[in-house]
Amino acid sequence: MRFILSLLLVLMTAAALPAAEMRGMWIYKTDDIAASAAAGDFLFDFCAKRQITDLFWQVHFERLADGGRSLKNADQTRAFIQRAHAHSLRIHALFGDPSHALSTKHAIVFASVDGILAFNHEGPADAHFDGVHLDIEPHGLPQWKKADIPQKCELLTQFVEVHHKAVSRAHTADPALIYGVDIVFWLDKTTAEGKPTYPVDYQGVTKDAAKHLLDCVDHVAIMSYRDAAEGKNGIISLVAKTIAYADTTKAKVFVGAKMADIGPKMEGFYGKTETQMMASLKAVDDTYRSHPGYAGLAFFMYEAFKIMPP
Repeated sequence: MRFILSLLLVLMTAAALPAAEMRGMWIYKTDDIAASAAAGDFLFDFCAKRQITDLFWQVHFERLADGGRSLKNADQTRAFIQRAHAHSLRIHALFGDPSHALSTKHAIVFASVDGILAFNHEGPADAHFDGVHLDIEPHGLPQWKKADIPQKCELLTQFVEVHHKAVSRAHTADPALIYGVDIVFWLDKTTAEGKPTYPVDYQGVTKDAAKHLLDCVDHVAIMSYRDAAEGKNGIISLVAKTIAYADTTKAKVFVGAKMADIGPKMEGFYGKTETQMMASLKAVDDTYRSHPGYAGLAFFMYEAFKIMPP
């Protein structure tokens, strides 16, 4: 009974949250955290102090003889999710690979989604994943760098297709399962004439990949990685078109901020203090808080955030 009440509290909290009070965070060393009560306690306290509500929690699968996918460390993961729900956190199963954009690899994505659905079906209600969060980045494919615009559009078409089919599969089995995806900020880039730079023709409709995804998923997390919120190349301007379109759909947009020491310095807040980063990111919340399509900030990543100077 206590577990059921805890789950109801999580769901009620989620429903009551104004958009700008949602905050996400990517986490990758998940097995270590799930295996340690102390590490879990530290994470829960960390999230509470920063109003983080949603964790994009990396999961791993093992391949079954029939080609299906089964979640590794299932019992340990269930125990962690129960604890996380008691701390009013939503947990999204994070997985994906650039190759999964390709039609030849879509079956892996579908089997992985089925694996999460099976995991939820087999466990108690308070130990279910609240959602799936797919990180499939077609621009990470080897062939992307040499591809011309039509070839890139074809890769993005396959990328859109896998998500349309996977979200339909997930929501048919469990309408309450949240389906989220990572996207780069330039998917909705336009030409001087205002047309999509990377047009995707899917089911007879031509628009950019970001719009196709916002038409079907529950949320996107934009990898809008910059070291400043304002200005021509700041985070606010990079996400403007995506949030404007999300305002016309049921989907929500998490705006990503990076503090990991990965990539060029101008792509994130590495080297700055948490106070400096949050002072800059306040402008993002202030700009988009009133937008129905804005979910809130999302932080990449816990492993870097927790060692950031205060």
